[in-house]
Amino acid sequence: MPQTSLTIVCLPDGTPAHHLATTAATRLAGTPLTALGIAGHFITRTRWHRGSLLQPRKNTAAGGPVRHLDLQAMRAAARDAFWRRWHLWNQVVAGTRPAQPYWTFLDRHRAHPGTYPVATARQHYLAQPRIASMLTYNALPNRLTDLPTSHLEALQTGAHSYAHYGWLRAVPGRSLVCLDGAHLVAATDRYVTEMAYLAAVNHHISLLHHRDVLVALHTR
Repeated sequence: MPQTSLTIVCLPDGTPAHHLATTAATRLAGTPLTALGIAGHFITRTRWHRGSLLQPRKNTAAGGPVRHLDLQAMRAAARDAFWRRWHLWNQVVAGTRPAQPYWTFLDRHRAHPGTYPVATARQHYLAQPRIASMLTYNALPNRLTDLPTSHLEALQTGAHSYAHYGWLRAVPGRSLVCLDGAHLVAATDRYVTEMAYLAAVNHHISLLHHRDVLVALHTR
């Protein structure tokens, strides 16, 4: 089954609150994605404007005008969480050498599929002590949090960079549909590619008018 992901859709000022979900889903028509439903992704600034929010629930919502969404609180919370995760990760992998991300082994397989099968690529990736340490910690039933191996490159940049990585990831989803219908998405899972995507989507969000709307959708 295809993986699901989070997509943020930008809608213009004036979009009726009771049409936010259907309008956002319609905007996906120009992308390869299918809407699976709304996602309670955003922290809201106040409960006094619940009528303008999509699926308000306590201090969260699936969407609404930018001025009623507390994007800074979302970013600060993510930054702090990633900062704490990095320090835990640093303890877990202490004494291990920096590891290579999976894509480096996959590239070798693609270059030499006959002599370097994908099973060997995966075996070599998992055999790295740093990856093994992360997977061992993730297997603990009482772990404080998961240590995603997909974050390996970001984690290896250091505590401050990883915290900034969390800040950048807090608001945008895996992809973003801009006001003009452009669909922004990271082409690969490589850190450099993801950072280019995060820079672009956060810049776009910063240019929105405070009355413009953001809607979060589960997509496939």
